[in-house]
Amino acid sequence: GGQVFMRKNSQDAVNEFRPYFDNAPVYGHGPTMEEFTEQTPLTVGSPQQVIEKTLAFADYFGDYQRQLFLMDHAGLPLKTVLEQLDILGEDVVPVLRKEFAARRPAGVPENPPTHASMLAEKAAAAAKEPAVAV
Repeated sequence: GGQVFMRKNSQDAVNEFRPYFDNAPVYGHGPTMEEFTEQTPLTVGSPQQVIEKTLAFADYFGDYQRQLFLMDHAGLPLKTVLEQLDILGEDVVPVLRKEFAARRPAGVPENPPTHASMLAEKAAAAAKEPAVAV
């Protein structure tokens, strides 16, 4: 996963997020925001930059089925977090779904298993086993 802060253009994202970055205990007083974005999963920029960095994760780690985006961080106001969610849902997720589908190796399911589906599968398998007399 990775922390993201997006605006339609990257310079607006950098300008708006910098004060939060500089004053957040987890980020500030260490590497610069630019260093942090180069060395960690933090992406501050445009939706296209978030897409590119996320696809770079897939290039590096191989096929994976879940991606976490941390958006409520560094003391961002609720209104800003909700705007981030809108950008993610409208501009980033549809592109990533399409890209990940095109990259999915043969034999890898489209929908990754969930805890509930794995429990149901286990229960179904157990129900098919013959009863053992004691």
